[in-house]
Amino acid sequence: MGERAWDDVHVTETGGSDPTLTTTRRRTRAGMIAAMALVLSFAAGATDAFAFLQLGGVFTANMTGNFVLAGLTSRPDFGEVLLGATVAVLLFSVGTFLAFRFTRLVATADRPTPEAPQHRLVLVLGGAVVAQTCVLIGWIVSPETRTTPVICVLIALSTLAMAGQTAVARRIERSGVTTTFVTGTLTSLMQSLADGVHDHHLIRIGAILLLVAGALCGSLLTGVDPVFGAALPLVPSIVGLVLLRLAPTASRD
Repeated sequence: MGERAWDDVHVTETGGSDPTLTTTRRRTRAGMIAAMALVLSFAAGATDAFAFLQLGGVFTANMTGNFVLAGLTSRPDFGEVLLGATVAVLLFSVGTFLAFRFTRLVATADRPTPEAPQHRLVLVLGGAVVAQTCVLIGWIVSPETRTTPVICVLIALSTLAMAGQTAVARRIERSGVTTTFVTGTLTSLMQSLADGVHDHHLIRIGAILLLVAGALCGSLLTGVDPVFGAALPLVPSIVGLVLLRLAPTASRD
């Protein structure tokens, strides 16, 4: 993957332009970041499937869907749907804002080009994994007949997990892949095709397919047992965290 192609994605390749880095090191980081974006796309699909099927018919990754739901006044239980969608949108907004503030770009003596500190990105994604874990635990320990406040808490936790994941992806990815909303990825893909740019098609297509695959797997597992549906997003989220933690950095944080 050429460096030029990574310039149109939502995740900046930390250290991609450092002349002291070897080509192997740059390619290793680019590959690991691409893999992280793919597995997090799967996690987003699985998360939204569980949320839509078990948390009141709202989305915790796809905020566009929630805005649409807010306008469907004829939908059954519209009041509860509107409440859940509102909680998701508000928590996603707050979560992404705080995550972006925490991972603000900084320049260092050996790295004049501003970049997000690697250890802070890891902390944010780690926090997202913790939030996903809390969703699973909350689902297991809560009564079978869950009240609206309990559902709202689970929506909030799931949304915070997706907010953290989205912020990290936006900070470090550059291939046009957005892990929580496929419209952005599809737009980047179509733009590059129209412009005759032939880089990163595979990762973009892969992200779209994996988001769908995550939703499919999530819905199937939720049908077997909702606990499985709540647990599924944890697996790719942890894999993404490991990939980010092990990805070579261009400079010390």
